[in-house]
Amino acid sequence: MQNNPLISILIVAYNPWEYLRNTLRSCLDQTYKNTEILILDNNSSEDITRYFPTDSTELKKIKLIKSTENLGPYRGLNVLLEQAKWEYIAIQDHDDIWKAEKLEKQIDFLETHGEYVGCGTNTIMYYEADKKYFEYFLEEKNYYTIHPSLVFRNTKTFRYDTDIEYMCDAWSLKYNLCDGEKKIYNLAESLTLHLVKSTSSNYSYRWHKLTYENICRAYKLHSFFYATLTIGWEIKRKISYPILNALKLGKWINPIERIPFRMMGKQIKTTQGDEWWTKLLSN
Repeated sequence: MQNNPLISILIVAYNPWEYLRNTLRSCLDQTYKNTEILILDNNSSEDITRYFPTDSTELKKIKLIKSTENLGPYRGLNVLLEQAKWEYIAIQDHDDIWKAEKLEKQIDFLETHGEYVGCGTNTIMYYEADKKYFEYFLEEKNYYTIHPSLVFRNTKTFRYDTDIEYMCDAWSLKYNLCDGEKKIYNLAESLTLHLVKSTSSNYSYRWHKLTYENICRAYKLHSFFYATLTIGWEIKRKISYPILNALKLGKWINPIERIPFRMMGKQIKTTQGDEWWTKLLSN
């Protein structure tokens, strides 16, 4: 184990509630043990250390950094990237969970495929309110991956481009990490669960600006077909959601956002055999 590369797991946490406990448990229970966990407390109003493990050996793997202001997710990750000194970086959200073999499989891949700078995985998208889920996947050879599934080589220079509001993550991976080339490989296996909480209301229509610059960025990031679908969905949000709010029907916005995931969730529920995440979700 001492000869294995070291991984820094980065988590930006803001009022994570009990979800952080399961997230940390899934990180600590990885079959790959050469890890440290760097957590930025993004000016939470609660004491997030209450969700930390009590075992002293596990606590030694966690380094907590506190911010006196809420930096947002990507500025927060940049703070952690400054602190991460180990060979690999793994990105995790404060309410998502990993399958136990995730890091081991990704490191095995990257150690034998030097042409790639990073590795992602398929992800289970779980809608807590509906208890529906589906498997989200991307093309194997890619410019980017699903955010909480990413592991990449620590170049010491990669940072998220926080001047970009719309699609900051995808833009930063494609152009800052991959230099515009398909240098991320996505494993065709669901090793990550992304949780959309029942209380979630941070849908992109609330802060994405449908400007000419952002439209051009969407087409530069994605294929013509996918970018067109994305822009069409944003236009639908900009037109219909303010009307619903004006009519005092804003409560329908979240269910509308979940419609495609409910439909896909019904499909995957009959085909997904390895429901590894259910034990952690029930905690």
